[in-house]
This record gives sequence, C-alpha cells and structure tokens, in this order.
Amino acid sequence: MNTTGDGESKHKPSDFIRFVVADLQGNTWEITPGNFTTCEILAGKDKDAPVYSQLRQFVGNELTRRSDVGAIPKHVVYMKDHELLDYCEVSERGHFSWLPKGVLLQRLILDYAANLAHEWGAIEMKNPILIRGDHNLIGQLMGEFHERDYRVDGGRGTCYLRYASDPLAFPFMQKIRFYQRQSPLKVFEEVSCFRNEQEGEVSGLKRVRGFTMTDMHAACASQEEAYREFEDLCLRFAELMNDITAKGRWVLGWEGTIDFYDSNKDWLVSLGKRMEVPAFFKLTPEMSHYYAIKNEYQFINQDNSNVQVSTVQWDVKDGPRFGIGYVDVEGKKCPCPVILHASSFGSTERALCAILENIAIDEQSGAPPTFPFWLSPTQIRIIPVADRYLPTSLELCDKISQQCLRVDIDDREATVGKKIRNGETEWIPFLLVVGEKEKKSSRLCVRSRDHEGQQHMTLEEFTEMARQKQRDKPFRPLTLSRRLTRRPSFH
Repeated sequence: MNTTGDGESKHKPSDFIRFVVADLQGNTWEITPGNFTTCEILAGKDKDAPVYSQLRQFVGNELTRRSDVGAIPKHVVYMKDHELLDYCEVSERGHFSWLPKGVLLQRLILDYAANLAHEWGAIEMKNPILIRGDHNLIGQLMGEFHERDYRVDGGRGTCYLRYASDPLAFPFMQKIRFYQRQSPLKVFEEVSCFRNEQEGEVSGLKRVRGFTMTDMHAACASQEEAYREFEDLCLRFAELMNDITAKGRWVLGWEGTIDFYDSNKDWLVSLGKRMEVPAFFKLTPEMSHYYAIKNEYQFINQDNSNVQVSTVQWDVKDGPRFGIGYVDVEGKKCPCPVILHASSFGSTERALCAILENIAIDEQSGAPPTFPFWLSPTQIRIIPVADRYLPTSLELCDKISQQCLRVDIDDREATVGKKIRNGETEWIPFLLVVGEKEKKSSRLCVRSRDHEGQQHMTLEEFTEMARQKQRDKPFRPLTLSRRLTRRPSFH
C-alpha cells in the first residue's frame, strides 16, 4: 500500500487531467488549476464555513504543489516539550527515538487500530521486515520502488526493508485456503516500514523514513462484496478522524481513473455525504498503479499544510497477480476480483502529528492546549501540600489507579503553586491537592483543565467523572514511575 504522508502522490501533477470537488449535499463542480479559486463552493456563500475553508486549503495545496513552510511545525515543538519523541543522533533524519510517554501514546494508538480491525472482523498476522530481492515476484515489486527503497546486502544478495505491508501480506494471503462463503478474507497487521525519502523531503512526523503502519486488507469474492466493505471501512475511518482530531478539520481526497469515477460517481459522492465531509477528486485517463480508486483522509495542519491519516484503496490487479483467491462451490480456486487495501493509521507518526497539530489549532483559537483524555500521559496528578501527606497521597493513588486511570504524585520539593503550574504546563487534565482538609473530610479538591476554579467531591464522584471522559477508549498504565522524584529527565 502506498501511503505517502502529506498529500504527495506517486503520480506526477501532469498525470491528472480532471478535477472535481463535492460539497456536503453531494453537488459537484469540475475545476481546473487555473479557475479553482472562483469555484462556487470554494469562493461562494459557504466559503467561510470551516469545513469548506479546509477544502479550499487542501485543493490549493494539491493543485499548486505547496511546499512546507520554513517555520518549525508546532507538533515538533510539542513532541519535544512533552518528551514524546526526539531526534536520534546516531541514526539518520526521519528515524526517531520514542521516549516513555511517546511509547505510551503510540501503543494506545495501535490499540485503537487493533480494536477497530478486530471489530471489522480481521485476523491478525505478523511478517518479517526483510525481503529477498532475487528472482521472486515480491522482490520484483520491491525493486519497482526505485529510489525510495532501503537496500540491505548481508553477503547473500540484495534484500529490501519493507516500505509497506503489501509485499509480505500477499504471500501470507496466498497460502490461506478460504471458501466463497467465508469471503471476504480480512487480515490486519502492525508493520514496521521504511521509506527512503530524499533529502529535503523529511519533515517532522509528517514525512519520515521509518514508521509503523496499521494495515488492513480484504480479499473479496465479488465486486458487490467489495462495495459493501469499502463503504464500511470509509465510515469507520470517518469516525476515527472525528475521534482523534476534530470534525470539520479534515477533508476527503480521492485519486483514481476517470472511468471508475464516471461509472461510480453517485456512489462515491454519496460516501462523502454520509461521512459529512467535502471531497476533492483527482482523476487520470488510465490506471498506472494497482488501484482504480483510493481515498485519503487529509487533516489540515495549523500551518495549513495537509497530512494523510487514513486511506481505503480499490485494487483490481493483485488478486490475479499474486494468486490470491477463494474456493468456489465447485472446489475451484478463483482469483479475487478486488482486494481492498486500508490503513487506519498510515503511520502512528502521522497520527500523532495530526493529534498534536489539532491541539495547536485549539491553542491558536484561545482554548487551553490539552491531549485527548485517553491519550494524556498522566490523566490525574496528586499534589500533597507537604511531605506528611505523602502516605495519604499514595493511598489515594492506589485507589484511583484501580479504576484504570493514569495517576501520578508530585512529591518534589516545591511550593503547591509551582506544582500546580507544572501540572498545567504538562496539560494534565485533573490536579488533586491533598492537605489536612482533604485527609479529614475524605473529599477531594479537584482542579480541572476544562474549568476554572476548584471543585470538591467524593472519590467515587471524581472517578466516575474521569471514567466518563475515558469512555470506551484503550487504556494502558503509566510508562514512568508514579512518583515524580523517581523519574529521569529526557531533555
């Protein structure tokens, strides 16, 4: 699967000869690179609506081949300030060190993707990252990647590091025997991928050279099946985008052939209506890759660049090419006419980029920056007003932790005011100050990042409120000591 990150396509701009935009009601307009700014939906009465502002920006980025601005992206500032990731001096650019808090966020994102795939009905697999390049179809496929591949020679011939899931997902699927009544065959993989981006192309977490992809495939026995599964995946990914970023801050990009678009226009446009998102189609006269159509869920960053998070692709070549097929009612193996490629997170790096850039937009609009509650490295911090209240704080920490909430204790030598300011700087959703009054009354003094002032409530009331914010999202415990005095610094 080709997931390029910030809207870059393997097509050249000149390959696309037809461009269409669609609004939330399903109306469409044909545009050109020369007149798109005067298009009714991009310049008309709704042009200032946030979702159409995002569409206008995305179309402009795609048609003018916007280059990244020179300023450091906000997500890079955040990732370093919050000790999530850092550059690795002994590696090359585009490969990051994930620090403990970042590891926690990555695992939670992967948990989200795995839950989505399992609910969709996929079986999970795991394949090697190294592929032989000698005399096999997969090696030939890797060789077609040209300057983007990472080549390894251990003295036994040239090998390639995987640049996507497909090259080893397909041999895995070749060997599975499944019947027509069991179709579609759905598989899921978390895979480490490597893309040898050229100098000048690497940009923060948007364009990296080493990344983790969450990839899904569905080998379908008929086009009717493929339509149903494609639609299902589109809706699932729309919910994902609204969940991890924000509704109205992403748009839908499409690439495909003119023939597929014309034959399926009403269906394609209706998908955007159901997802409540506008769309931009870029169309070519012929299919130059494996897909007849693909979409890209594009988040618009704070600096107005775009980054692809999810994608669904309609592959009509690789079923026959790789011998992936089902057994029909007569016992004959038939190639699958369509294999759907889907990536919930084209990379965890880009997913985190979108999440952090979404926070930057909130901050720019005047809201206090904060992680989504389920992704907050620390969800609750206990602040004892003096050392003698540390035992009470530790006991409280145990009780809250039992409710599957991440809680730590600021037991450093500092004033309560400074501890509160530090907690706010770290974007911690809830701060609990513990002193004599709290010890005697068994009521908590709660400072919420969502509300000014303090609230007083019982432990049960507080944990219920916090659990409601966690909702049904994945949970993992702290990746650092619960006592701040026992934590190292990563700056």
